[in-house]
Amino acid sequence: MSSREERPRGETGLRKKAATLASVIALLALVVGSLFGDRGILHLMTERQKTDGLAREVLTLRNENNRLASEIAALRSDPRAIERLAREELGLAAAGETVFVIRDAEASDSR
Repeated sequence: MSSREERPRGETGLRKKAATLASVIALLALVVGSLFGDRGILHLMTERQKTDGLAREVLTLRNENNRLASEIAALRSDPRAIERLAREELGLAAAGETVFVIRDAEASDSR
């Protein structure tokens, strides 16, 4: 008699069910891990969104840096740029000019 013939049929069916159940549980664990784990798809999507946001921020900062570099170059070489900056930022005036300072009513009330 072989070993197959010695086992009852119910025991073989039970082993198959247990193996199938174990396989299904393992498959579910893999699916859940691939979706929600620290290297899962949802984490990957979140990191990709962060990367896109940082890339946009880098582009914005590069544009700002280029604008400031051109402004620095203008201030070093163009006297009109220096005069414009002195008038706008420092409130300076050329000889013979009168400067009128207009204050906001809200700023005056808060003081």
